[in-house]
Amino acid sequence: MNILDRELKPWLHGAVCVLLGFCVLWAMMTFPKLHFVLVDGVNNALYYPEKPAMELRNIVKYSSNWVLERSSLQERVTRLELTNRAMSEELQKAGIKVSLPKEGKVTAKITLRYPDDWWQIFRIDRGSKDGIKEGAAVTSDGFLIGRVTRVAPNHSWVHMITSSSFLIAAAVDETRDLGVINGDDKGNLTLLYVPEERELKVGMGVSTSLMGQHVPPGIPIGKIIGSKESKDGFRPMKIQAGAHLTQLYSVEVYTGGEKKE
Repeated sequence: MNILDRELKPWLHGAVCVLLGFCVLWAMMTFPKLHFVLVDGVNNALYYPEKPAMELRNIVKYSSNWVLERSSLQERVTRLELTNRAMSEELQKAGIKVSLPKEGKVTAKITLRYPDDWWQIFRIDRGSKDGIKEGAAVTSDGFLIGRVTRVAPNHSWVHMITSSSFLIAAAVDETRDLGVINGDDKGNLTLLYVPEERELKVGMGVSTSLMGQHVPPGIPIGKIIGSKESKDGFRPMKIQAGAHLTQLYSVEVYTGGEKKE
């Protein structure tokens, strides 16, 4: 009996709705003056069940449009960044000096450096309240040692150049050859993607290439101390960091603006 009731209820509801619809149509045809009254009545009756559905549809519609527009804008930004980097590299190859933005640095002390992650990351005692932003260059004695990866109001975490997951564009000062600096988690640095036919010599300096507003070009990194075996047409170059990475007590964080006191 319960099963029969469950099967009959939908049909019963449908029949009632159809009957009410015919009644409304008959009333509208029989009494023309009631046309607008009946239409408004039906509209008011359907307002509450329809409104949530309409709002939900609009949310889905606008959300999908926002996602598509964001994806399109992200693609445009990526293309512009690639174009900007290519132009900067051509300027550097031509020996044309790229003007630096107004420099500003915040001095910070190292408050935590785990022994297990000695060559990967450390914490400093300055944060967003001091003008520090994520991605900012961090130096010691004028040499690049890492970038800010996480920022809190009163402290920040710095990702070191000796980490195997650290990558940053760099250029050889004397020849303007471009490459990428990468660490090995043991304190060693390598300049990658240098064509093997390039005649790079021991003692040549290596500095940052243009990476964006938080890492300006021209920050010294270190110097070439040797080379590794060529692979796939490239010859990795061994780099000695200019900073004393084992004796870090305080650092400077690039802010790109006026110095925060």
